[in-house]
Amino acid sequence: MGSCLRDRQGWGLMGGGWRAGFGAAPWPARAAISAAAGAGMDILGRAVAQGLSEAWGQPVVVENRFGAGGTIGTEALAKAPRDGYTMGVVNSSSLAIAPAIIPDVQYNPLTSFAPLGLGASNDCALAVRANSRFRSVADVVAAARARPGALNWASAGSGSSTHMAGELFRLVAEVDITHVPYRGSPPAITDLLGGQVEMTFNTINALLPGIRAGTIRALATTGQGRDPLLPEVPTFAEVGYPAYEASGWLGFAMPAGTPADIVSTAAEAIRRITESPRFRDIMTNAGMRPRSLSAPEFAAFLPAEIARWTDVVKRSGARPD
Repeated sequence: MGSCLRDRQGWGLMGGGWRAGFGAAPWPARAAISAAAGAGMDILGRAVAQGLSEAWGQPVVVENRFGAGGTIGTEALAKAPRDGYTMGVVNSSSLAIAPAIIPDVQYNPLTSFAPLGLGASNDCALAVRANSRFRSVADVVAAARARPGALNWASAGSGSSTHMAGELFRLVAEVDITHVPYRGSPPAITDLLGGQVEMTFNTINALLPGIRAGTIRALATTGQGRDPLLPEVPTFAEVGYPAYEASGWLGFAMPAGTPADIVSTAAEAIRRITESPRFRDIMTNAGMRPRSLSAPEFAAFLPAEIARWTDVVKRSGARPD
């Protein structure tokens, strides 16, 4: 395992990441994921926690922490001691979007963290109630242009990947629709079904139960290709918006300044887990796409993603509602 791990007693989490007990007295490991139970970050974190527990012979327990689009846990991760005790789950909302849309984020996405790797991507979909008058994206565009500002759409929160999916749609389709942010996907979907909002941009894993139950209809998905769990639903590119692509992603990081040997050991362990068939099955069944990038690949991926979503925020005028 390497000399850096010779005194490791367990793994746990402080703030927004996992706290690894290098040289600490034995104590139950605790992993804090900055997302509500059942959300993509939670599912990803639990899958990797199980793999780390088995690989290291030490317990890794997930503790849910959430709020402010994931920035609360991510800020705690950025400010954690650089002693090898802390790693955390990060995503496109907290690293690529929030710094552009939330003026007082207390971390720098490029300098506050040591990237460990990417684990999955998470496409969104534009969805309506099954009995909605909207049968296609073209129907939504026509209605929006007929009555600018009259249609409303729900997201899982300001600064989330679902928010940006909707803002990018506004830009490419040149429509005026009203954003209604919620604190997570479940309440947004509840109000969609209750008729409080007419449509939602939301993650496929959150929409799947309603789609399978026949209460929600997906009009288009936001990825580069059709989602394997919704093969009958076209992408936005297929319905006339070739420049549209809006997928979220989820990965792992430690605070910047953590010893390089510890970062390397943790990154290699995560890479092995995220490339395993079991992990891929868990992600696919949860409605996400397994996407393993190594630590160097993840570090190279981040600047382009940050630039892309910063541009969308500026052009759309998106703000933290």
